[in-house]
Amino acid sequence: MWTGVANTPARGRSSGIPRALRPNAADADRESARKPWVGRSYAHLVLPVPHLDECHRELFDRAVRGQAGGDGDDGGEIRAGRGDRTWQVVNAEADAEPGLPVLRRQWRHPGGDSLLLVVLGWYPLVVTVGPESAASIRARRALRRVVDAVRSAGGRTVPDADLSRVLARSRERWERAVALRQVIEERRTWLEARHCRGCGEWSAYGVLHCRGCARRFAPADDAERDERGRIAAEESARAERELAELGSGAGLFADWPPRPEGADRGGGDRGGADRGADR
Repeated sequence: MWTGVANTPARGRSSGIPRALRPNAADADRESARKPWVGRSYAHLVLPVPHLDECHRELFDRAVRGQAGGDGDDGGEIRAGRGDRTWQVVNAEADAEPGLPVLRRQWRHPGGDSLLLVVLGWYPLVVTVGPESAASIRARRALRRVVDAVRSAGGRTVPDADLSRVLARSRERWERAVALRQVIEERRTWLEARHCRGCGEWSAYGVLHCRGCARRFAPADDAERDERGRIAAEESARAERELAELGSGAGLFADWPPRPEGADRGGGDRGGADRGADR
C-alpha cells in the first residue's frame, strides 16, 4: 500500500524544527509535478479531530512503537522487548496539564534514532512527523506505521504542494473556532442565570427572588428568562455544530472526510478518489 512516505534521507543538522520537517517550497513545487508525494522521510498528516488529544497521542505512541499494525522494527511480529518497548516518548509536552494544547511530541530509540511530531494546525489537526536527522530503516518503518495508523483512524496525508493552502485554511478555521467558542461561553450565561431588570444583578436560573435586591420575579420576568434561554440554547447549539464540523475537517478537501455510508447516492469506490487527492 502506498503510505505517502518517501525514503530519501534528510541531510544537515537540525536547528529548531529539524531540516527534515522544513521542506524547501521551491523544490517541493518542482518535485510535486513529477511525484505523487514529495518529502525527505517526513509526512504531513491531517486527522478529523480538533487538536492532539490524549486518545490520538496514544494512537501515535502505539504506531511508533509498533503496536498499531502488528509489525515491529524488525519487520516481523512484535515480541516482548522488541519493537513495542524500544521507542520511548521523551517529550510528553502538556500531558500533565489538561486544557493546554500539545504542540509537539518526540520519540527516541536506544539505537539513536529520534522521531519528532510538530503540530501545524488545529480544526482539524494538521501535523508533520519525521526523523530529526538521517532517516534510518528503523525510523522509516516507524513513520510508515504512523501514516498507516492515521489512515486507519480516518486521517490522510497532505502533499507538499498543498500544504500552504491547508495551513492558510487552518488559520482561518482556528479563528472561526475561537469566535464560536466565545459565542458558546457568552450564551451559557443565559442558560445558567437570570437577570434582574430592577438592580441589574444576576441570580441562579431557577430562583424566585433576586439575590441582589430580593425582589420576587414576576411572571413577565419568567417569560423573558425562558425566551432568552431558548434563543441562547439555539445559538449555542448552532455554534456547537459548526465547531464540530470545523474539527472534523469538513470543507478542507473536496473528498475528505468521507461521507457517511449511504450519503452518496452515486455510491462507487471512494478509495480511488482519496488516493487521487493525495497526488
